Amino acid sequence: MSESHAPGKPRTHVLCLLRDGPTADALRWSEALAHSHEVELVDLTQPGIAYAELLQRIFASDRVISW
Repeated sequence: MSESHAPGKPRTHVLCLLRDGPTADALRWSEALAHSHEVELVDLTQPGIAYAELLQRIFASDRVISW
């Protein structure tokens, strides 16, 4: 199923949570999603991620994918 971005239509915000860091598969999928969606990556292996900020990002997103 192919989805293309129609002019004037808001892009879906997809938050990708990378549990194992930026693996090749996760990056390939997120790059493919970026053609028709607004994609944000969060590397959960990085220190200093604030729990409250992460929750805000999750609830502000239209979709959340955990890799």
